Amino acid sequence: MATKLSITIVNYNQKYFPRLCIEALKKSKVNFNFEIIVCDNNSADESLDYLKKTEKEGLICLVRPGRNLGYGGGHNLAAKKAKGKYILILNTDITVEQDTLQKLVDYLEAHGDTGIVGPKLMYHNGEIQQSCRRHFKFFDLFIKRSFLKNIWPFKKRYQKYIMADFNHKNTQIVDLITGAFMMMPKRIFDKIGGFDKRYFLFMEDFDLCRKVQKAGYKVVYYPEAIAVHYHKRLSEGSFFKLIFNKISWYHLASAIKYFWKWRG
Repeated sequence: MATKLSITIVNYNQKYFPRLCIEALKKSKVNFNFEIIVCDNNSADESLDYLKKTEKEGLICLVRPGRNLGYGGGHNLAAKKAKGKYILILNTDITVEQDTLQKLVDYLEAHGDTGIVGPKLMYHNGEIQQSCRRHFKFFDLFIKRSFLKNIWPFKKRYQKYIMADFNHKNTQIVDLITGAFMMMPKRIFDKIGGFDKRYFLFMEDFDLCRKVQKAGYKVVYYPEAIAVHYHKRLSEGSFFKLIFNKISWYHLASAIKYFWKWRG
């Protein structure tokens, strides 16, 4: 039987998360074959030992570029090995329900106009993750990370950006979804050139959504499928705290590239 789904995962010193992620995937109840391709971005912790062992057991395909390619670059490299009709771009800190993969593949099979579909993401404490966004301006990112988000009229603008009015029970077409979990037809991923190489970390997921929409396809939030996300975004935190955080500078650089690219 041909491979229906290729799952690409990028790992960089994620400790025990790859094990949790892969073990949950292997428990999936599906009526198709799927493969797991992991790009390790030069890890130096126990996660690499686990991945090497899992590769020897024939459970995954391990790709090791010998350096850190970033998030999008790692997925692009893993995607070159993909044989599936569909591709799932997945974080290491995600665990799926037994029916998650089947529901999402079935949705794509039934909706040929969909370019990306994402499930309902839950934090491990049961809280629903705000995994969708409306198109936004650079100033919205500043509001999100400053005291302005609590002050009218910026509070209203902030709530619109994070989709505070969003009903997470309904399947909906959205502008943007987080790159923690994105499933799409492999032919569309290839058609739009995968992730933009200009982004090392952050904004590459929103950029991918924009490229899919520009190509004429929909981005869909599908809450019938559920997955658990164990980590919040690395870029979270107040603006002033992030000034002294190296990760925040990656975020800033990516934001500048994103808004320059999509300014029109």
